[in-house]
This record gives sequence, C-alpha cells and structure tokens, in this order.
Amino acid sequence: MINLRRVTLCIGLLIGFASCGAQTSNEVESVTTFNAVTDEATESGVLPLSLVEVARLEQPVDAASRFGDDAIYFVARGGTVHRFVNAVLESKPVLDITDLTDGEGERGLLGLAFSKDGSTAFINYTNLDGDTTIASLSINRDGIFARDSLKIILVIDQPFPNHNAGDIVVEPSGMILVPMGDGGSADDPLRVSLDDSSPLGKVLRVDPRDGSYTILARGLRNPWRVDLYEDRLWLADVGQGEFEEVSVLDGLTKITSTSQIVDFGWSAYEANVRFNKDQTSATHRPPIIAYQHGDNGCSISGGAVAVSGSLLNRYVFADYCSGRLWSIATNESSPKMTLHFDDLDSPTAVVRANETLFVLSINGTVWQIRN
Repeated sequence: MINLRRVTLCIGLLIGFASCGAQTSNEVESVTTFNAVTDEATESGVLPLSLVEVARLEQPVDAASRFGDDAIYFVARGGTVHRFVNAVLESKPVLDITDLTDGEGERGLLGLAFSKDGSTAFINYTNLDGDTTIASLSINRDGIFARDSLKIILVIDQPFPNHNAGDIVVEPSGMILVPMGDGGSADDPLRVSLDDSSPLGKVLRVDPRDGSYTILARGLRNPWRVDLYEDRLWLADVGQGEFEEVSVLDGLTKITSTSQIVDFGWSAYEANVRFNKDQTSATHRPPIIAYQHGDNGCSISGGAVAVSGSLLNRYVFADYCSGRLWSIATNESSPKMTLHFDDLDSPTAVVRANETLFVLSINGTVWQIRN
C-alpha cells in the first residue's frame, strides 16, 4: 500500500519538500537493500541490485560530472554544489548561491550541467522573485566554480511557485536543453502548455551565447528530471491527479524548425485520457509508459539511462510517494516496468554522473545503484 505519510507531502511535484536538517558528511558505504524485489528483475534478465549509501547532503536534487574530472558534483536545493571525490563528499561547497535563491517548496538551485570540455558550468535555479534563471560560470582548474564569473543567460517568468521543472542538459553541439513546467497551480490554468507563444510547458533549446531559444516540444506539465542519451531526451513528467508519465523526445538533432515541434498533449490530455476539453492536441504523442496513482505512487521522481552493468540500456526511475524504483528497456516501444526496490525514503531523482547511477532522497541520503 502507499505510504500515506509521503502522500501528504506530495501534491504535483514534491510540493513542500521535507527538510530534515541533514548535513554534508563523510559517511559512506552503508549497504541498504530495503525491500529489494528480485522476481520481476529476474524475469527481465536483470541481476539483483543493491543500494549503497555513499553520502549525505541537505536536500540533494541533482548530480553532474565533467570531462577530465573524476569528481561528481552534487546539487543541494538550498543553493550549493558539493564535490564528491575519492568516496568523500566535501562539506565546503564549490559553489554557493544561497544569496540568489530561496530553496523552499519547488524552488531553489535545481539543476547543473557542464560544457563538453568541462570548462563551464550551467545552472538552473529560481531567483528571489521565483523566476527560472539559467546562468553560466567558469570552472577553475581545482574544480571550484568562479562565482564572480556568473552570467545570467535567460530568465523566464514563473506565474506560480510550483511546476518550475529545474533540469538542464548540454547537447554535444553546446546548446542547452531546458525543460519547463506549465507555470504551476493546477490544471494548466493559464492554458500555456500548448501555446507556443509561451516558454512554459515546453522543452527549450537555448543558445548559451545570447539566451535565445527555440521550442522542441510542447504539452508538458512538469518534467522535473530529464536525461539525454543517444539523441533521445527521456522526460519524467509529473502528472495531475491520475497518471505519472515517461515520454521520449526522439531525434533531437533533427528538430530544426517549428513545424517539427513534438506535442506531448498536456493539458488536452493527461497520459492518454482527455483532460481540459477546451484544449486540442491533434498530434498528441502518448507517453512511452504511464502508471496510475495508487500503490505505485503519485509523483514520478525522474530517471536516467544506465550505461553499464545489468541495467545497461535501461531507463531507471522512481516515485517520491511510494518510494518504488523501476527500470524499463529503452529499445522497446511498449516496455514493461520492472520493479527493483520498494519503500525508499522520499526519492527525488535518479541521475547519472560519471557513468554511475545515483538515487537522491530529499531527506538527505545519496545512494549509488550497484549490481
């Protein structure tokens, strides 16, 4: 059954993240199996997995790695970035923008990515007015972010405090992909998600040189975490009242004009079910999978594609409310969800950094998936 305590914390995407005062520490290597599910995994040819606690951090929400650097950089929603190297999470941040953001509700420092050569960091955060802000910073040789180099690339007005999305991805071309939520509240009240005059509810391709952008996809509610893998963008879109969705934006490099914008349907549809009757989506692309609210949860936490181990080429994702973690095959048009873990503590994201998958809990735990 659903953990009702978690459900009360979860409206839309992780509204009102619970802060338990977890601090950065050097605690590592606490092996946890939870309710590891083996039957389904065995049927899918996946070896049993383990979750290894490798660090603790105040409200971790993202992780990234950069070229030529063995370190992994973990993002704390309150506004700091911490380096994890040699199995130790450094307590002193390599970036601190706590003066620029307010990490409460669905706001804060939400996303991090690096340029192809590792010399530049790109961050996605909500500023003190609550608006989405995309910025860049130079990285020193020692891995410290040059705070005085911070350059704001793009600011997008957020009409409500929720559905800020928050991820950021760098394409091989150097362009930035920014998934945007529909602006918040509920039911897409401003009807912006399918409106191409608004950047909300879209996937944007942003030019880091001047902040100009083009729309690659529309019809999204709150694609909290995304993952770029082999020219496919995997989007975990947090549902409204009934379904959680995973959608795939194929052939990114081939989308070069507005006539090729992919339409994922919100708010004309939630998953495959009609939602707002006054909205139309003639080219609605259904999600690759959708699960109904209930025992499976109520808020998808996002995921990433595994690039090694028995999960190779499988997309791994979790649900914040139920604490369940699944994977699906990336080479199937109608994949089956394989359950690996149950009742994890409030997972906010599944992310890949340095070819390793991590599960992040808003209550402070950073796990590594091993098999």
